[in-house]
Amino acid sequence: MAWITLILGVLLMAIGIGGQIFGTRKSSTLAPADRHIRKWIFTVGSLVVGLWVVAFSAARFLHHHH
Repeated sequence: MAWITLILGVLLMAIGIGGQIFGTRKSSTLAPADRHIRKWIFTVGSLVVGLWVVAFSAARFLHHHH
């Protein structure tokens, strides 16, 4: 179960970061500075959630294999 959660966390983190890098629309009504800040907020949010899932999975894995 820990391996599945670990793989899922890494996959979600990669999809979130990849979507922010490659999937953002270039045409928007926001100012360029606002668009840049929005992209950073989503990227940092994806990193935090993804890394939390990876850390949780690693802790569970290490707990069960100790």
